[in-house]
Amino acid sequence: MEVVQLGQCNGLFSYPKLSPLLQRRKERTQRSMSLQAQAVPSRTQRIMESISVSNEVGGAGGAYSYDALKRLDQIWSSICSQAATQEPQQVVSSIPYVPSRLDLTDEDRFDVVVCGGTLGIFIAAALIAKGLRVGIVERNILKGREQEWNISRKELLELVEVGILSENDIEKAIAAKFNPNRCGFEDKGEVWVEDILNLGVSPAKLIEITKKHFISLGGVILEGYSVSSICVYEDAAVLQLAEGKTLSTRLIIDAMGNFSPVVRQIRGGRKPDGVCLVVGSCARGFEDNSTSDVIYSSSSMKNIGESEVQLFWEAFPAGSGPMDRTTYMFTYVSPQPGSPKLEDLLENYWDLMPKYQGVSLENLEIMRVIYGIFPTYCDSLVMLVAYSHLFHLVVLEA
Repeated sequence: MEVVQLGQCNGLFSYPKLSPLLQRRKERTQRSMSLQAQAVPSRTQRIMESISVSNEVGGAGGAYSYDALKRLDQIWSSICSQAATQEPQQVVSSIPYVPSRLDLTDEDRFDVVVCGGTLGIFIAAALIAKGLRVGIVERNILKGREQEWNISRKELLELVEVGILSENDIEKAIAAKFNPNRCGFEDKGEVWVEDILNLGVSPAKLIEITKKHFISLGGVILEGYSVSSICVYEDAAVLQLAEGKTLSTRLIIDAMGNFSPVVRQIRGGRKPDGVCLVVGSCARGFEDNSTSDVIYSSSSMKNIGESEVQLFWEAFPAGSGPMDRTTYMFTYVSPQPGSPKLEDLLENYWDLMPKYQGVSLENLEIMRVIYGIFPTYCDSLVMLVAYSHLFHLVVLEA
């Protein structure tokens, strides 16, 4: 027999009180229901875990797995909950008027060291072509992602003009060509343009070609190495790598992107003023696939999570097949508690993208899911560097 006790409140028996046995049963039931709710995967998780993921690389957009999505969402949540400023790791220090006096071999001495190779390989190749001794420090294997970059031919030919690549190299890296390209906003009409972001370039091929060219000119790539500290002396900047190696150089170029520890130090650990959140996919099954959207907005403000956001779109034919198309959905938010997570955006993306593209999600083969966060600041990082003591550093923010 179970006993239900009545609780006393202000001298009156006003509500039932469960016996300890019933209370334990209730708690077990609640825990069981909670675990069952957690066990039900989201649509995003089901889709992503059904896709074979391989060839993940470093750099923005280089990871495609659900585990990587959850890790990035944790980083994004920590940014949202961060105070206005947070003491950053002090990676760079300066000892003015003191020479370095390091006993290093010539192979560890450089004119320029580029930290971060995914985009840094291009400036490294341009500098080595000028006769400088150049090294690259890359914590992963230096290779490009599978997902294409979209660019115009005029921009791409700048790599030829500075002597990094030949026009034949450029043609080898181009995976898709398309025109015209749409810009449009809800109820405001559309503008169609030519030759704007109308090429799909394979980062994997482009970086592979540039990497071979860089090495052929004597360039040094330290793959699997990461920067631990940088000390700026009177005559050189000295890098201590986490793996125990020491390098000396006249100039360091930071191409480690938005989450560079050097950038965090220069900005004093300040919270971003805004963040661009991007989600999307590359999918097969688009019959109408000859044009692109450079920027398009097809809806008014929308509530996602605890935030009201304006959603924007991009869409490009992909080079992997005639019916393959990449679509991006992005928005700009202030990083605050309650801001939508990337998985929240993806849950909405699966509903909104088919309407935007006039297709059925059931008729698409999702080949790759894309996501990223891009912090933004109101002030110029270039000016911050110019007025700091880090005169041996050039910082390239992604």
